[in-house]
Amino acid sequence: MKPYPYSKPTPTLNWLKPCATLFLFAFTIFVSAAAISASGEAATKNKVLYIGRFDHTIPNQTRFTWPNSAIAFRFEGTQASIAIASPNKMRFQVNVDGKIKDLFVKAGEHQYTLANSLSNGKHTVTLTRLSESFTGIAAITSTPIVDGILLAPPSPAKNKLLVIGDSITAGYGVEGESEQCGYSIESSNAQKTYAAITANNLNASLHTLAWSGIGVWRSYGEQKPVNPTITVRNQRVLADDSNSKWNSALYQPNAILINIGTNDFWEFKNPNLVAEQYKKHLQKLINTLRQDYPTQPYYLIVSPMLGGEKRDSQKQILASFTNSNIAVLDLGKIEPEDGLGCHYHPNLTTQHRLATKLTTRLKADLNW
Repeated sequence: MKPYPYSKPTPTLNWLKPCATLFLFAFTIFVSAAAISASGEAATKNKVLYIGRFDHTIPNQTRFTWPNSAIAFRFEGTQASIAIASPNKMRFQVNVDGKIKDLFVKAGEHQYTLANSLSNGKHTVTLTRLSESFTGIAAITSTPIVDGILLAPPSPAKNKLLVIGDSITAGYGVEGESEQCGYSIESSNAQKTYAAITANNLNASLHTLAWSGIGVWRSYGEQKPVNPTITVRNQRVLADDSNSKWNSALYQPNAILINIGTNDFWEFKNPNLVAEQYKKHLQKLINTLRQDYPTQPYYLIVSPMLGGEKRDSQKQILASFTNSNIAVLDLGKIEPEDGLGCHYHPNLTTQHRLATKLTTRLKADLNW
């Protein structure tokens, strides 16, 4: 395995002075947000559905960091745009009536066209963040700007999943051509992971709490823990903000998927120590999650990037947690015929194969 990018201090956003029209839209967000909770998933008065973890505490800003965070809205007209502020370049996905395209936003605050030249009628738009949390805090700074009228927002999905993981779940290098490429926002895509593909297959809402290089005990390259673990970050609305506390009542998933351990096992010179610490801290993560989700089923996923003794050790540890509502899933590992994504990560072939198995299992277990 190769090094991952780690947390850097989030650059201060240089908000541009809005024009009168943009101020009006931003003011609408502020008034609408006052009617909802400080963060979370809700269909609001500004006629936008938020999917994922969003912070509404700062006037005129709806801030978010986690990959696969999305907003969705409906409108009648021919075109739609929105204002987004970002500390640097980020990758988004735009879905207009089922047609998907990329949107790369640049540093600063700008208005972006999401759809244009459509037939004059009713349309649904979903904007999804693909870039990881360490690329910084993005903010929606206007309501959707349309040439017609905003309609009632899409209904929240009935089925809900929460997935907790590392680079595999965040889509690191999934669109890369080989193991030789390094990290880039162009080759990383959170919507092309086993978790997102499964959620789409099952028409389920998805909260993705994933950070490349992270572990439950230690992160990649660390002999001893230095950076915040996934147990710490998963309790936050904004992944790199220790003051940003998540309210679990805002999203109660039907199932929790945990795919963490690749980075805990990055170095294996002392197998007993690694196994002991991994088991201890995984138990802590599960205990923390159970405080918020006490009755839901949990699925512990064997890392597809681990092999040999590391894989055997992880599987043995995961098996020790099984009970009536905790199951272990071995969805498979990267196979030679699959090829590789950047830095030896699962590519599209592997991710789709994992998703097929996961979809089948969840559909059977959850009666979806």
